[in-house]
Amino acid sequence: MRIVHVVRQFRPGVGGIENYVANLARHQAAAGHEVTVVTLDRIFSRPTARLPAEEETEGYRVVRIPYRGSYKYPVAPSVLRHFGRGDIVHVHAIDFFCDFAALTAPLHRKPMVISTHGGFFHTGFARRLKRAYFQTVTRLSLGAYRAVLASSASDLATFGGIRKDGMVTVENGVDIGKFADAGAPRFVKHLVFIGRFASNKRIERLFDLLAALRARDGDWRLSVIGVEWDLTAGELARLADDRGVAEGVDFHVSVSETTIRDILGQASMVASASEYEGFGISVIECMSAGLQPVLSDIPAFRRVHAESGLGLIGDFARPDLLAERLIEAAPAMSAAWDERRAAAIEFARAHDWAAVAARIEQLYGDVLGIDRRSVLGVPVMAAGAGKAIEHIDRALEAGQAGIVAFLNSHAANIAARDGELRHSLRRATVLNDGIGLDLASRILFGRAFPANLNGTDFVPAYLARTRHRHRMFLLGARPDVAAAAAERFADRFPQHEVVGWQHGYFPDDEGSAIAQQIRDSGADLVLVALGNPRQEIWAARHFAATGARLAFCVGALFDFAAGAVPRAPLWIRRLRAEWIFRLAIEPRRMWRRYLIGNVAFLARVLRQRARRNYLIDAGEDTGKWPPRGADGAASSRMGGNGGQHVHAA
Repeated sequence: MRIVHVVRQFRPGVGGIENYVANLARHQAAAGHEVTVVTLDRIFSRPTARLPAEEETEGYRVVRIPYRGSYKYPVAPSVLRHFGRGDIVHVHAIDFFCDFAALTAPLHRKPMVISTHGGFFHTGFARRLKRAYFQTVTRLSLGAYRAVLASSASDLATFGGIRKDGMVTVENGVDIGKFADAGAPRFVKHLVFIGRFASNKRIERLFDLLAALRARDGDWRLSVIGVEWDLTAGELARLADDRGVAEGVDFHVSVSETTIRDILGQASMVASASEYEGFGISVIECMSAGLQPVLSDIPAFRRVHAESGLGLIGDFARPDLLAERLIEAAPAMSAAWDERRAAAIEFARAHDWAAVAARIEQLYGDVLGIDRRSVLGVPVMAAGAGKAIEHIDRALEAGQAGIVAFLNSHAANIAARDGELRHSLRRATVLNDGIGLDLASRILFGRAFPANLNGTDFVPAYLARTRHRHRMFLLGARPDVAAAAAERFADRFPQHEVVGWQHGYFPDDEGSAIAQQIRDSGADLVLVALGNPRQEIWAARHFAATGARLAFCVGALFDFAAGAVPRAPLWIRRLRAEWIFRLAIEPRRMWRRYLIGNVAFLARVLRQRARRNYLIDAGEDTGKWPPRGADGAASSRMGGNGGQHVHAA
């Protein structure tokens, strides 16, 4: 994959976004992707020093472009010429690049995602103007992106107000390797701050806290590490001197990671009085060293404190109170230092960049439709028959049990209205069925699915080509059709054993009894032919109780196999016109599905495209099978009552 990152500030600049993009680019390059970072040619803190126009570092390319205007909204239209380097463009932060990439989307026509990185509300400057801009220009700009990656839960809440679909939380990763286990091996009265020397970081409040601590115990110290921003080290030193703590503070400006690691080795706590953080990367980095957090009471830090159960969170505007709490906590912290230190390191490990980069790569894949494509909220596997069969076989060999379903335009229409069906499909491996899904794929992703994998053709192909020998149970259709289909499968696929069948005319409250019946048969493969949406919902509810390893929701397969319903001639199927044939032979049953349903389906797909809803809702997309990384035709709804009949093979 060719990936272009667009970010206004990058290394040698120092900061949260710079580190985020550098770590992400490094992991993506290591995974074999072609990565380019496009950024401005000057660091805002040193605007007169131009950086090299292009260079290679850590396996990826950095391209720097000129800009005009203020650092608050630098204008750099030449970024457009670099979009052609990528299959996907990832914009970072809400700024000129966010707006310009969206405005020029009809020209460059590149799929785009954007990471929020806290937006632009981290300072009080022009807050009313920012709000107005956010509700108008930013709202319009975000509509051009296929996905919005909220960098925190608070970002999700903020941006969810102007973008309803296609949003997902992807918290910042942390390079836990660079400072891992670097903190002091025993408790010492030494705090450290790492970050920009910026007004919103409220570093002067750290001096107030230090003054309150040293008034009680003169051994407390503070190290301030970072890069000058709207405050210089000299200005901060004067603020420390004004508070009488100059002897207890040391400053380290633009120092190396090796130097920072050495400083952390002399500290036990990381402190931040920041009034705004999108995530708080530097705090997690320091926790990876074993340091305990002492943090201001803001949403990002409240979450760190709540999830880790470590350190203190409080009001730095009341330094005496916070100092008293810290001094009271110090003895217990010292007594259990090994455990507290290890807990901080373990907490940081959960934010490792490897997992975050893998998650982002998956989101790129969803946006581009590489492995799966979201059609009306249902993830559909994008593969040919051979790859799909291999995918299923490898999942079985990995010990995974699960359900395979098929989505056509009719089932997609039902799923759009029926939440239980939609949830059931999201828990299955779904294959594409019919020309309607191909049309949807072309509208949403610019290309058709690799092959038409309708259940009527794919299930026999799977049974003929799988490496596994199955004990099959057939569930669904009329009693005579189910019996005839069982005999047909036994004759056609002698390598598999048909161990039982059950017609589909049973009430829903007997679903558990049917599942036990299948378990008693010893089946490891169940073919469920109950029609949409009954078959998918039944499988989702009862598959685990059957004891089987694999289930296919097969629609009208038994009717075709038994000869109860004729299939279209091969030449019609090759023209992808089987739906016309079925409409011709069953007009009273099929006219509404095809003539009205297809129009409704197309309208829903166009609405999905307009809303840029390419992502699968992470809240419902759970328990999918086969798991990611495991390599590798609809009938009417059955109903009615009737006796059960099981054929024992």
